[in-house]
Parts: sequence; C-alpha cells; structure tokens
Amino acid sequence: MSETIEYVYCVVPATLPLNGVPRGIDREAVRLVAHADIAALVSSLDAGEYSGDKPAERMDDPEWLTPRAVTHDALVMWAGDRGAVVPFPMWVMFSDQAGVTDMLAGKAADFRDTLDRVSGAKEFGVRVSGDQVSLAAAAEKMDSALAVLEQQASVAPPGQAYLLRRKLADARKAATRDAAVRIVEQTHDALSSRSRASIARATALANEPGVLLDGAYLVADEEYEPFRTVLTEIIATYEPAGMRIDFTGPWPPYHFVRDN
Repeated sequence: MSETIEYVYCVVPATLPLNGVPRGIDREAVRLVAHADIAALVSSLDAGEYSGDKPAERMDDPEWLTPRAVTHDALVMWAGDRGAVVPFPMWVMFSDQAGVTDMLAGKAADFRDTLDRVSGAKEFGVRVSGDQVSLAAAAEKMDSALAVLEQQASVAPPGQAYLLRRKLADARKAATRDAAVRIVEQTHDALSSRSRASIARATALANEPGVLLDGAYLVADEEYEPFRTVLTEIIATYEPAGMRIDFTGPWPPYHFVRDN
C-alpha cells in the first residue's frame, strides 16, 4: 500500500490558476492532476488514516468530521468562485495519481459536458414553508369563493346557515390544499423561467405543514438580477399571507452535476 492516497475535491478546467488556493484537508497542499483540458483538484493524504473504511468508521465523530467537511466545501467554493466546477462528495479517493488520471480519462466527455453546462452560472436555493394557519390565510386571499360562502352563511336562516358553514369548512380544507400546490407550482415555474436548470426537491402533499418547496436553481450570471426580481415579487405576494421564503447562495452547482 502506498503511504499516501489522492483525495479529490472537484473537477475543473485544467487552466484554473492555483494562486491563493486554500490548504486542503489536514492542511495538505492542493494541486491539479490534469488530463488534457480537464483536471482534478486533489490533496495527498496519509493512507494510514484515510484508506479503506477508516473515514466511514469516524463519521459519528463530529470533532473529526466537521473540520474536514468545512475544508472540502471551502475548496469547492473557492474553485466555483473562479469558474466552472464539478463538485465531488467527500471521500472520493484513489490509491495514486494514475488512478485520478484514469478517472478523468474515462469520464472526460461527461466532465466536459457538465463544465460547459454550469459555466457562467451559480446555484441558488429557495425554500418556501408555511404551517396550517398561514396556508389557510393564503387560501382565503387566493380563493374569492370562500368569502362569498362566508357572506351567505352570515345572513342565512339558522338551518341553512349550518349547512352553508359545513360546506364552507370543506371548501376551506380543499382551498388550503390547493393553495399549497398553487404556491409551489407558481413559485417554481416563475423561478425556473429565469434559470438555466431547476430542481424541486420537495412539493406540497396533502396540506402537510412545513416545507412546501425546497428548490435548487442554476442561474446564469447575466440572469441573476432578473431572477432576484422574480423572487422579490414572489416574496411580496406570499409573505404577507404568512409564507416564509428563504433564499440561499450562491453555491457551486451541487444539484446539477449528479450524473458525474
């Protein structure tokens, strides 16, 4: 067994300059291993500590795992701030540099396609959440028929009012379910229209409280301001009704390189 293993953070264009690159895991140096026009950003780590199942055996140790995870993400972010990047999950390792080169050669076409697809773009996250109360409030604003039923029930004779209020209660339940679906669809469609690619990672189901949409959006640099304008309009529409909308990013394109 070699004394070191090669730990891969991401794949980048081989022309990426390493000026100012942060240190890697365990403060090891970071370098490029290239194949033609693509390269892996790597560090050489102690094989005695990282080979085989050793990292898996320490996944439940936050004091050991956290600084390594932070370093991994920092390297991917650093590369993503400077151009196209294909992020790797943690613990992609090879026994030697030749293994890294073989990996790059074997998937060179896929890596090139992915780098082209994400070049000049960043990933952003948008999460929409709301509980039963906020969804009900949104439904009242979105469905004018509820106000009509409420008015009819308020002036009807007691027997008819009872039936109308039962009908109103059922209508409110259905409207609340519909509101969740409509909020998700309208939000995701509007943001997707300003994105190069998008993924809805959660959807509203049966009026469940909590997260309605957890979306990831690959936004071209020139579309960032239009994307933010659309998001501002969504916030202005739904937050007064009690929806919570969280916006995060920019991130490397973690959710748009899954095939690699």
